[in-house]
Amino acid sequence: MIALTIVAALIALGCAAACTRRLYYATNPIAFHPSIWLARIKAGEGDAAAIAVRRTPEAVWERELLDAVGETNPDLRAGRVHEQLTELDFMLGRWARVPRVCASVASSAGFLCGSLVLRYGLVAASNSVEELRREEINACVMAAVNVAALGVAGTVFSIASQARARTASKAFQRAADALVQTLEEVPRGEILRGPELLK
Repeated sequence: MIALTIVAALIALGCAAACTRRLYYATNPIAFHPSIWLARIKAGEGDAAAIAVRRTPEAVWERELLDAVGETNPDLRAGRVHEQLTELDFMLGRWARVPRVCASVASSAGFLCGSLVLRYGLVAASNSVEELRREEINACVMAAVNVAALGVAGTVFSIASQARARTASKAFQRAADALVQTLEEVPRGEILRGPELLK
């Protein structure tokens, strides 16, 4: 029965870890958060933010966005900006189905392990002496409930993380849209220039 408890706990923890990873993807798909970048631009520090983007190796999407918004051809600019927004949408959607799968896996594993604990416990209790049988059955039922609770805990965490990730990704998308709109309204100046900013 201890082995089944460990199995249920490991599955619940694995599901929680996978859901946490999904939550990370929904809140940190790129190196610079759009709302912080937008705040820097509105504070008159857009050129400093652009320099930071150009100097950060991980800021691939941000650099491509700057290049897209800085495109002089209006038709190409619209297409390149749309491409970056589509790429961001893809990054925000990474592992989007994982919490739902984890909720199903955690609940199924918890109830399966709990049922097995109950079965093995009842078999053992039926072979015990009459005086101890009632106590062993009660202990067996409690052990099964505790094991099933591990699965329920994993399921609840998965559902909560799915809801939080969905909310976070939508908020991130709104912030990114506001950033792109602001960048497109900025005159073709220093904030949009490329490597010459680093000189």
